Parts: sequence; C-alpha cells; structure tokens
Amino acid sequence: MHTSKRLAVVRTFCAGFGTLGAFLLTLGCHVTYGQSTQSPPASQGDLTQVSIENLMNMEVTSASKKAEALSAAPAAIFVITGEDIRRGGFSSVPDALRQVPGMHVAQQNAHVWVVAARGFGNLFNNKMLVLIDGRIVYTPTFGGVWWDVQDPPLDDIDRIEVIRGPGGTLWGANAVNGVINIITKSSARTQGALASTSAGVNEGYAAHVRYGGKVGERFTYRIYGTSNYWLPTVQASGAKNYDTWAISQGGVRFDWDASAKDTLTFDGEGYSGRDRDIINSFDPATGTLTAPSNFVTKGGHILGKWTHDISERSKIDVLGYCDWTVRSDVFSGEDRDICDFELQHSYSFTNRQALTWGASILTTGETPVENLTVQFNPPYRRDTTYSAFAQYDFMLVPDKLRVIAGSKFEHNNYPGFEYQPQVRAVWTPAKSHTAWLAISRAVRTPTRVESDVKTPVVLISPAPPTVLVVEGDPNLASEVLHAYEAGYRYGWKQKLALDVALYYNGYDHLVGTATPGAPFINPNPFYIGLPVAYANLGGGQTHGLELYLKYTPVRQWTVSTGITELRGNSVPGLSAAAASTDPKHQLNLQSRLDLTRNVNLDAAYYYYDAIAHALPPVNRVDVGASTKSMRGFTFSLWARNLQSNRHQETQGLSFISGQIRRSVVFQLRWESNSDQGKGRP
Repeated sequence: MHTSKRLAVVRTFCAGFGTLGAFLLTLGCHVTYGQSTQSPPASQGDLTQVSIENLMNMEVTSASKKAEALSAAPAAIFVITGEDIRRGGFSSVPDALRQVPGMHVAQQNAHVWVVAARGFGNLFNNKMLVLIDGRIVYTPTFGGVWWDVQDPPLDDIDRIEVIRGPGGTLWGANAVNGVINIITKSSARTQGALASTSAGVNEGYAAHVRYGGKVGERFTYRIYGTSNYWLPTVQASGAKNYDTWAISQGGVRFDWDASAKDTLTFDGEGYSGRDRDIINSFDPATGTLTAPSNFVTKGGHILGKWTHDISERSKIDVLGYCDWTVRSDVFSGEDRDICDFELQHSYSFTNRQALTWGASILTTGETPVENLTVQFNPPYRRDTTYSAFAQYDFMLVPDKLRVIAGSKFEHNNYPGFEYQPQVRAVWTPAKSHTAWLAISRAVRTPTRVESDVKTPVVLISPAPPTVLVVEGDPNLASEVLHAYEAGYRYGWKQKLALDVALYYNGYDHLVGTATPGAPFINPNPFYIGLPVAYANLGGGQTHGLELYLKYTPVRQWTVSTGITELRGNSVPGLSAAAASTDPKHQLNLQSRLDLTRNVNLDAAYYYYDAIAHALPPVNRVDVGASTKSMRGFTFSLWARNLQSNRHQETQGLSFISGQIRRSVVFQLRWESNSDQGKGRP
C-alpha cells in the first residue's frame, strides 16, 4: 500500500475513533440498561432476538441440496449468519469459522490459514471442499483453498453453512471431511448505499463500498469494491516477519425475477493483490534456502444461475461459471482456469417421496510456475470431469422417520471412474428431538503436484551435491473414505439448543512419499538425485465427538460453547503434508449480551490442545462492544488475543509460521437502507 493511502486510512481511523467516543458518551447520557420493558421488534438480521426454536427451523440447503429445516438436516451442519459475523467482530471468513464445533482453524501468517475438520489439517487442506454461491474454489494444483483471495465482503454474506463429514454424494470429489458453503445475499437485500472501514493496531486496514439499486419491480443489482491491507506477523523475539497481504477487488451482481416461476442471477468479480512471504526455495549447491518472495495474485469469475419452478412438485436449477486465477509465487504458483456447468432437477412424487438428480461438466486447464528445479510433466494440463448424481428421499413414517439414499458417479483424468454413495436416516420422535445416522463413501482425487511434479527438496551431501527429489506418480489412485456418523439435536423453545455428533472415519489409499528409489544425475543444474515418489501408502482412521450447546438464560444474554474431541492415527511413513496435525481437544465459548437496546457487549474464548513436539496449547480471548444501526451508523471496538502479547497457532511447511499479535480493531459502518429487502438469498 502506498504511503499516501496508509496515511488516509490512519486519518479515517483517528476521526472514526473520536466519533465513536463522542457517540458512546452521548448514548450513555440518554440510554440506560433496562430503560424500557418493551424491546423493539427484532430485525430480520438480528438473530440474537429470535428464539432458539426459530433458529432450529432455519432453512439450509447444503445437506440435501434443497431447502430444509436445520433441525431436520441429516448431517452435522452448523450455520454462521451474517449477524454472527458482525457480533463476533471477525475480519475474514476463516476467522469466523473458529466458532464452528469440529473445525480446526489456525492462522499461519498474514495470508495463510489452516481450515480443516476431523483431522488432516495443514496448509494442504485437501479434504475440505469450499464453495461460494455454488462456485468451487478448491484448487486442484495442490488440493486446498487460498483463503487470501477467497475473501467475499463480510457485509454481503447471508450465511455460511458448514458440514463436518463427507458430502461427496451431492458435491463431488474432495468433499471428504467437510463442505463449507458460503452464500451471499441477493441484490434485493442490499439496496441503497453502504460504506464500511476498519483499522486495527497490529492487524491492518480494510474498506468496503457498495451500492444497490433496482430497475422496475423485478430487477435489482449491486456494485461493490473492497480494499484490504494486513500487517505482518512477528517472530518469537518480536521482530516483524516479511509477510504482508494487500488485495483489492470489485464486482457486480444482478437478480431478476423474470416471472413468478423464473429467477436469474448473474455475478461477476475481479481481484488483484500482492503477498509477501519468506518461502523455502532450493539451491543444489547450498541446500534449502529461505528467501523473500513478493508475488502477485489476481483473478476473477463470472457466474450465472437460473431457477425455474415447473410446478409445485418440480423445480430445475441451472448453474454455470468460469473462474480464473494467476498466482506467481515459486512454491505453489499457477495460472489456472475452471469452467463448470451444472443441471439439477427436484421432483416430489408425493408428500412423502422426492427425487433430486443432476449432472455436471467441469473442465480446468493449468500452467504451473516452474524454474530450474521445480518442473511439471506435462507443463500444461487440461482435465475434464463428467459427473451425475441421484438422491431419493422417502418419508417412511410421516413426520417421524425419513430415509435418504443416493450416489454420485464421476469420471476424471486422474484415476478415472469414481462412485460416492451414502445412506442417511432422520428420526424425529418429537418436535424438539431429532436423531440421525449416516454411512458414506467419499474420495479425494490426486492433485497436480502429486501426479506430475519433480522437485528437489533436501540436500543430503554437498560434495557431490546429492539431494532428495520428490516426484509425482501419474498412476495414483484416489484416497477413499468410509464414514460412519450419528447425531442428535434438541431444541427447547427460547432457552436451549443442543447438537452432538459422533463419527468414525476409515481411510484407504492415503497418499504420501515412499522410500527413495535408484539415484539419477540431473545435468542442469548438476546434482545427484534420490527420487522419492508419491504413492498410495495405506490406510488410517480418525474418530471423535463434536458438541454444541446454546443457552439463553435471559432475553438479553445468550451463551454457547463448542467442544471437539479428535482421536486417530495415520498410516506409518505418511508425509508431513498429509499427516494430521490437529489438536485432540478444542473448546470455544461465545457470549452475546445486549447491554441496552442499542449496545452489544460480546466475548469469545478459544482453546486448542498442545500438538506433541510442535506447539504448546493455544488460548485466545476476544472482547468487543458494538452498536446496532442508529441513523444508519454502526460502530464496534474489539480487543483480540488479550491473553498474551503474541502466540503461534500452527507450524508451516514452506511459508512463514508467524506469531499472531494482540490487536485492537475499530470498525465503522454506514448504510443508507437496512437489510429488510425481500428476495431470495
């Protein structure tokens, strides 16, 4: 970020901070706790004022690819609403995912995050599928998600649906340990102007502007732009690391209710950013080096969706998008394009029987970043995946017992044909009680790195230079998961909600690096290589418990907790890139308190158990105060990581593993029109 821009942001921060102080002083003179026994009606977005019973009936779509009540969903699903993000004071999507039970979220540095569920969490989160409005943002190059460029404006997020456990039957390959489905608001719900900014000591700066309008009564649109700059992490000594992140993005969305039966959506976005980091590179003469890297990331997408209600019993959805990305860093750079076309049809035979089926074609082409030592064979590759799925939903006992069965069938250019079946059952003995069971099979396809790479990684002897060389195997089979799950939900009126899930995951054909093979001579640059090839090494298992409890002792106060217990083991000899580095015990506590009708006081505590021989326990305490919208203005002030000056959350393989500093973040938001627009999310 240029110096003039930084000074402008700082001035905005200082002016906003003074405004906040004056506002709170004025508020304190005119509003006191308990001033009125009558609370104002809850807004659509203010879910702290909605009963837990209504929250359990919130509609979700990720578990069955159709709208259903959260309490009846046949999976371990958790929903983060836009209001949850606001009340939590979060600055990014990964940070907001910390509150999900069963999720391991750790910040590695300013722009790298670990986000995983049920084990195998590291930089290569290759068993977690992430979507934004149905668009897959998982990269097949290394398997995982670059969270620094998957950064939708938080003000525009309607909800995030998180499934822990396999979702391959509906979402396809790589939805092995979970699915994160980020759903943004329709343009009908973002009418008027919005401007928001945040500035934080030891965190960074962000700004977001948006305008939404309408043409006639059926066509709505929004235009938006964002700009973020995140400060570096630090070393154990307190010295700053070379890891900053700056990104700007802009986009448009159109929603058209063409008729009573037809809805069309268009979404387009472009972004450009720059990351700084210390990356492990390789020099055959001296061995592995850590060198500064200043690289560009840019890309964008276009997306279109058509929904047509054929009748009260029949509905069709058509989705198409193209996504392109350019990432120039030497460790995991890529120049990739992805285009996907999907068709889905839902039909209800009777009130008790329904079929959902669909098909898709996804094609992706990629040219990786190569140098003298990192090479791919072939240097350019295009892969196409053809898939079809069908799922049958049958209510065996009306309003009591429901059974869902289906499978997805895919053909791709790596292992070829794949199938991913599942059987789920939901039993509702009473309105407030729900129990569910599931048996599933899911697969993770090999990545481009595992299949095609050739790169030296470790110097064994300097004279003559002898190195370990990692080589891909184009004949790798997909990793396979067989999962067994059980869950129970209980919701009691406006007071209590309980959600618990148990699971056992058995893995086969896990990919890792095998023992070295016969040596070879590389002429340019000269070195003797000992090849270490990727291979399907064997199996492993994880099992555990995930519990979520939410309690509202009084109308103004809600507390919740998530508890995660994870056990298991991976195959002996599995490489660090694939092995599980997740904590065995996790805990998060959330407190949401309405001090007055207009002021909220919120707090959170996160605990991760120590990782043997790697990291001590992680404790994090956040406390913040915020206001509800008054004349369009919303303020918040958050103190994060209060427990210590700095702490480290995870170990890195190739990027810096920095320590996260204590920070104070001020956020200011103005909106000309509240989120009361009617329309589909």
